[in-house]
Amino acid sequence: MKMIILLVVKDSASVARLRSALDEYTVLFCTGKKEAVQMCQEHEVAIVLVEDSPRINGYETFVTLREQFPVLSGVLLTSSVENDLLVASFSAGFSGILKMPVQAEHLRTMVKQSIERKKLDDENVRLRTLLPLYSLGEQFLSSTTEKEVLEGLLESVAELTGSSHMSILLYDEKQASLHIAASRGMDKRLANSVRIAKGEHIAGWVFKHGKPVILNKEDQETTIFSPFLKRAEIVSAISCPLIIRDNIIGVLNISQTGTDERFSEADKEVISIVCGQAAMALENVRALRQVEEVTRTRTLLEQYMAPEVAQLLLVRETELMELGDIRKVTILFADIRNFTALVQQLELDRLRAFLNDFFNIFTDTIFQQQGTVDKFMGDAVLAMFGAPIANQNATFAAVNAALMIKQKFEKIHRQWRAKSDVFRNIDLGIGITSGNVFLGNVGSSRRFDYTVIGNEVNIAQRLAAESSHCRIYLTQSVRNDVHHLFHMERWGEMKLRGIEEPMVVYTIPALEKL
Repeated sequence: MKMIILLVVKDSASVARLRSALDEYTVLFCTGKKEAVQMCQEHEVAIVLVEDSPRINGYETFVTLREQFPVLSGVLLTSSVENDLLVASFSAGFSGILKMPVQAEHLRTMVKQSIERKKLDDENVRLRTLLPLYSLGEQFLSSTTEKEVLEGLLESVAELTGSSHMSILLYDEKQASLHIAASRGMDKRLANSVRIAKGEHIAGWVFKHGKPVILNKEDQETTIFSPFLKRAEIVSAISCPLIIRDNIIGVLNISQTGTDERFSEADKEVISIVCGQAAMALENVRALRQVEEVTRTRTLLEQYMAPEVAQLLLVRETELMELGDIRKVTILFADIRNFTALVQQLELDRLRAFLNDFFNIFTDTIFQQQGTVDKFMGDAVLAMFGAPIANQNATFAAVNAALMIKQKFEKIHRQWRAKSDVFRNIDLGIGITSGNVFLGNVGSSRRFDYTVIGNEVNIAQRLAAESSHCRIYLTQSVRNDVHHLFHMERWGEMKLRGIEEPMVVYTIPALEKL
């Protein structure tokens, strides 16, 4: 339970008796007005018990304290209770008067009554504060951009305080400093140049400690912030942290110039509430932006790879532009044979429809087998298995996909040949090999191309170029991986264009797996 702090402003005499009577509270003692102001700044004092004596003017001391701390309650300790003093004291905000010498029981009763009255007053202030702020919360939460939230915060604070000098500083993790994200009453060039490290100046202190502060002209020299106060024209200021679930993301600064008005504890409480609402709205906007970015990235990735693979990449939180390493993968290349003649004889809209049919069966099958479509190249398709997500059965998946593509292609070939005889000579060649390739981003930051580069890509492409009658040509490395799963035949040695040594090639004569 939070301890209630009492401040006794009194000559040192009889302090022990007061301390004993108030032993259930945290009691602080001081002997003058200046010291009392400092203690109220440093501690959350609930009630001040101030002596009225020749050395201490209790009435003036409490009035000074109430100017800076309007929610403070007080009990006047006096040796003479007169009607004029009673009227003036209650008008000043004292909750009670005790005649000295003070009886312990009377003191405890008076303090308890003052505490109950203060709790009731605080609750009424809080309710009056929260009700109008409810609509502000709805306004913040309807914002869709950070700029809307920040401008809404400035507008709300301006309406609540009348201040025309404000700035919102947000923390930049990369630069490890606060920068001004929105402001009013500031030179734009100055605002753009401001960078404040954690702990530096008033805003840096508030950001580091997560506590709001009030600075009024009268007490500026007595605070720990006095070395940072450079603008003499500021008569009152508040610096308040922006906090999201115990995470401090920035600071709001507001100040008054050219006026006699001072910010109070009530103002600080209101500003803290508004900053909390704005911080929640910023969190919502950032979460929405993150969802949108993930959705855009997933949409982009799913144009190149299976949805499951795209999701795994997103879960890894990998920086896509930095992707790139040497991996062992299985490459599948499929090429429509005699396509050039088809282009010369067929209308463009029908040609497009045929290609869409072919690419659809190819893409659906590759994705079904957890492969990645690297690219479409006119009448050909390049795919890979085992990357970017490792797959111990990559070669099996590639061969299985090739068999399915062959079967589906033969079906659409019959359908299109039934529509036009120009499709009679269309054929499909498929080549599969496996080995080490470079896999990653090739190009620039402005043109992202996630692709494979290496000799194995060339071999798969040359195999497909040699294939006819929908044959699937395989290299020795592929056979070594899956010979126990598929029935294969040795086709013979081939001299492939651009490849120095002849290669032993295998084929699968039937769709059946062992």
